[in-house]
This record gives sequence, C-alpha cells and structure tokens, in this order.
Amino acid sequence: MNFPYQQRTTIPTPQPGNPSRMAAQDSPLGEELFFMVEQIHHEFHTRMHTALTGVGLDVRQYTTLAFIATGTGRAQNDLATILHLDPSQVVKLTKTLEAAGLLTRDTSSQDRRSKMLQITDEGQELYTQATALVRQVQESLTAALSRRDRKALDSLLHRIRPLP
Repeated sequence: MNFPYQQRTTIPTPQPGNPSRMAAQDSPLGEELFFMVEQIHHEFHTRMHTALTGVGLDVRQYTTLAFIATGTGRAQNDLATILHLDPSQVVKLTKTLEAAGLLTRDTSSQDRRSKMLQITDEGQELYTQATALVRQVQESLTAALSRRDRKALDSLLHRIRPLP
C-alpha cells in the first residue's frame, strides 16, 4: 500500500476498436448473459483496480472501507458474508487496514469472539477520495446510457442480484 493520497485525476478509457473487446463481442459466447456479465465485471474490476491504485488501495480494501464507512460498529464476520470471503481472509484484510491507520478493530461488548470495525478519520478521508474515483469509473462505463436506461439497468440488477 502506498498511503496516503496518491490520487489520480483521470480514469483511463479504452479506445474504440480495442481488439480484445472486438474478439469478446464476436465470440460464440457473445450473446450469453453469463458471458456478458463476466465481461462487464472484468472491465469494471480492471478500471477500479487502476483507479484505486492511485490512492494506494485495492478493490477489496476499498469495499471494506465502504462497508465500514456506511454504518456504525460493523461486525468483522458480517464483512466476510458481504464480500464472499473466508473469515481468515477478512482477518488479514482488516489487520492490514488497521496497521495502515484506516480502521480500528475492537472486541464486541456482546461477544468477545467478535471484532467490531470502525473507520478512522484518515480512513474516512481516503474513502471519500476513493469514492470519487469509483464514481468516475462508473460514469465512464455507463456513459453510453441515457439517464432512463441507467435507471432501468439499476432496477434490473437489483431484481436479479442474489442478495436479500
């Protein structure tokens, strides 16, 4: 991690006619829903990684800060469920962020086996900067959609995603 605040100001955008993009569209799988979703996921993840590297985070670290920043007293084991990670991976992830001064891990007053996560002021500041970059990525990837299409996409994704 390269803390703090090595902020990028622009998000790289692929050029039209990118051969790898054309190959994916022309593949026999091009019209399969799972393949299209996988391609979109890959593009989002690649751009998110590039953008977040500029502030010294990776995608999982950003997601962890987002999870903690949007609530108070988040349980570490809830993070494992949300991120679909093994609890041991979450321990390593949160210890790394704690060592960087971005969050605190305190023993729960209700269950001594459970850790409660709190974002620090430094973590909140970095999260705010990173969120601006994430929004740039989202805007760049949905720029071809009208506002109406974007709302429709959001609605459809909420209906099919497997989360309660």
